[in-house]
Amino acid sequence: MRKDGRRALTLGLINELHAILMQDDHVARPGGVYREHQLWIGSGARIEDATFVPAPPAEIAGCMTEMATSILQYEQREDEQTALSVLAQLAIAHAQFETIHPYQDGNGRTGRLLLPLILAAEGFPPLYLSGALLRARTEYYAALADVQLRGKWSPWLELLGRSVVDACQDSISIALDLLELVERWEAQVSHYRVDSATSRLPRFLIGHPVLSVQQAAKGLGVSVPAANIALNNMLKVGVVSLVDERQWGRLFQAREVLQRLDRPPG
Repeated sequence: MRKDGRRALTLGLINELHAILMQDDHVARPGGVYREHQLWIGSGARIEDATFVPAPPAEIAGCMTEMATSILQYEQREDEQTALSVLAQLAIAHAQFETIHPYQDGNGRTGRLLLPLILAAEGFPPLYLSGALLRARTEYYAALADVQLRGKWSPWLELLGRSVVDACQDSISIALDLLELVERWEAQVSHYRVDSATSRLPRFLIGHPVLSVQQAAKGLGVSVPAANIALNNMLKVGVVSLVDERQWGRLFQAREVLQRLDRPPG
């Protein structure tokens, strides 16, 4: 997304992402494949009692193609006096995707993943907006329903705007805490050479809190034995721990990073 911008946000990519997201879910329809049956949203057993009915299966491909052209790969047209803001693009893309509801399951997860991808393509930080939206789950679903059923965009735009602010604050808080963490780790291994794998490993662990010796070697650009020594040094001072005690293919984890990422905002 950083390299190719909006051109990279294709339907093929979305199908691939959906397949990855759904790989551990036991659903009859394989991931990345559009549904073949009509779905409806609501607690009733009959479509007549549905609160919302998404696109019929026969229309999904056409709807998705239009969405990709009009908003996923959005470019300002010559006849447009003002370009859509990034916030408006996020709002339209997500609402349109959820309205089409192209897959049998996993539409919400996939649709929320579009948001950081668009931000990344436009050169912004790829904010994790899903958490902020799901913390306001009732308001979130109601706002989407206002768009889908009544063409009323204001509640959805207002909620998304607040979620962007919340996600920015969450990201800043996490970044500051992780920076403090890596500085503490670097102090613990300050007696090693500055250019050694051990000294360089703390900052790499922030972005790779669960890793193997081979992954550390590749990421640091060192030999497997050098990476193994570095991880063992980190193990000695308690920066990492073993995921399990197997002798071969050991996995290490920086538990403090995982705990900070799992901590709810507040």
